[in-house]
Amino acid sequence: LSKEIQKNGVWMSTRGGGLGFTESNVDFDSVNGFDFISSPIKTGGYGILDVAFKTKDELWVACGGGILYKSMNRGKTWEKEPETEKITGNLYKIKFFNSESGFVLGSNGVLLKYLPGKNY
Repeated sequence: LSKEIQKNGVWMSTRGGGLGFTESNVDFDSVNGFDFISSPIKTGGYGILDVAFKTKDELWVACGGGILYKSMNRGKTWEKEPETEKITGNLYKIKFFNSESGFVLGSNGVLLKYLPGKNY
């Protein structure tokens, strides 16, 4: 697996829009299972399709229904990006190249660009 995944940890979505994270620096060679910490995101039942770490603590989540959430404290609290509610379709993939550059890919040709200070 990539060093980014190993450094930031692993995420797991659960039925009904639940989300869990492992601690940072996961040991993939260990024979022990992973301990997932539940995150209090409330997606209204929309499935979580992707999670991306912009920084060690800043996370972004793409959900069905074209909704984006962000957390500035490694998933302890979440804020919905209100402008994304106008998107008709799903958001499938979030990719940050660094803390200043990123994109979100969605259905129906949707492509959002992260702009520092404006989010997208």
